Amino acid sequence: MSNEKEQLAPLPIYGKKPSLPGLYLGLFHGRNEPREEMEDWGFDGPMIGPLKWFHTTYACTLRIAFERGEDSKRYFGTHQTEQFLTLDGDLLVFEGKYYGDWTAYKVDPEDCDRPKDSFRKDQRLDRHRSNSSCAD
Repeated sequence: MSNEKEQLAPLPIYGKKPSLPGLYLGLFHGRNEPREEMEDWGFDGPMIGPLKWFHTTYACTLRIAFERGEDSKRYFGTHQTEQFLTLDGDLLVFEGKYYGDWTAYKVDPEDCDRPKDSFRKDQRLDRHRSNSSCAD
């Protein structure tokens, strides 16, 4: 069994819609180097999940547990659902990038990315519409 990450699809980016609902850890205010001079807020990183839980001990140890082993493999290359995250000073490190901010949040089913149509020539819009009879 390989310990390499399966990158079948790109990891969801913080602020975008994931394909599955659940608890996520969103990474943002990213930079390439820990001492990089920032002229802006940096880049958005991945949203890691769906998770069972996220735990911090004494602001120095970060642990997460995935709902499913296949999601853990996608992010960390192993089916082991519990994972440690690394800190470098006050920055969280993930895949060689450094993040100054992270947040744990819930994504409801209606906030997920809808699957692409396989039978339509013109894809439907990925937004929810209200009933037209409810309009003012």
